[in-house]
Amino acid sequence: MPQYGGGGDKCPRCQKTVYPAEKLSACSGSWHKGCFKCKTCNTVLTLASYKDFSQEVFCKSCYQDKLHPHERNRKQLENKFNKQPGGGANPLTASAAAVAAPEAAADEE
Repeated sequence: MPQYGGGGDKCPRCQKTVYPAEKLSACSGSWHKGCFKCKTCNTVLTLASYKDFSQEVFCKSCYQDKLHPHERNRKQLENKFNKQPGGGANPLTASAAAVAAPEAAADEE
């Protein structure tokens, strides 16, 4: 009994055969153009705009969030801290403290 369907490369996303007319070679595999999307947000990717991790493709922002989530959280915490009343270092206060420190040392002598 003959087998139907292509015997070529399988798309990592949909597991169907990828034919040469719709083939994108990336991340050690052959992808359909329609399947080459970010795993997290489904943004359509190009060969210039993708990042791969564990045989999956991501857009650059989702890749950054996946591998370095602490950086985004750190920025959110810094913004939250700086918005609170009395929170964060005021540049004028910091420079005034630096100017006052040498004067205080001179008064002690």
